[in-house]
Amino acid sequence: MTMEYRTLNKELSIQSEYDIDYSEKSTRLKQLLESAIITGNMGLVHEVKTIAQQSKDINTILEEELDIQKLYIASTITSFVEIATKQGLPKDVAQAAKRKFYIKIAGCQNKFELEHYNFEIVEELIGVMNQYSMRRYSPIVKMAIEFIHNNKFKFLYAKDVANAIHVNRSYLSEKFRKETGQTLTDYIHKVKMEYAIQLMESNFYKFNEIAELLGYSNYAYFSIVFKKVYNETPNNYMKQL
Repeated sequence: MTMEYRTLNKELSIQSEYDIDYSEKSTRLKQLLESAIITGNMGLVHEVKTIAQQSKDINTILEEELDIQKLYIASTITSFVEIATKQGLPKDVAQAAKRKFYIKIAGCQNKFELEHYNFEIVEELIGVMNQYSMRRYSPIVKMAIEFIHNNKFKFLYAKDVANAIHVNRSYLSEKFRKETGQTLTDYIHKVKMEYAIQLMESNFYKFNEIAELLGYSNYAYFSIVFKKVYNETPNNYMKQL
């Protein structure tokens, strides 16, 4: 049990005994979730979820009409995504995550489903943070990552990234691999393939259209790269979803 958990439990006991304003309690819960996002502490999310189930203020919110609940959760999640962005989450990744969260919130059919997904969103956001956050990288590597994400619709070589941020390609490639554990080229393809999956899941584009949209000269090459990243062709990958 963490120190934050014990402290909050003590605070809740005092508040319950004297029946004071519970808005402070929900604020404290939000602060702990923000802390979990910043530190990547998934365990803290689970602890906060347990506490929230006992919170009168949270229960009051969940007694509102479903549309009001959705607006409240969406507003909270927006602030969480903003925090994640400030902590080094690439902007395009943050926007894609936020859109995904909004769609799921809108699709919730009742308050129980919404309450469950509220914490699931935070866990997903922490997962995205752990995967993409740039806070541990040097300024040069951060610039390279931002450039790659912002130009995923273009076909990029490592030299294009280096030229764009005005550094020597060999120096950037070595530094990038050392800090991220990936080559520049592999990271470029990874970013493109992950976005390709989002496009495929939308069922709006054909595979060859996605390949062209992401800057690949033909679908055959796109499929080869996709298989290298996911060990499956795009078609087989979608069949397993």
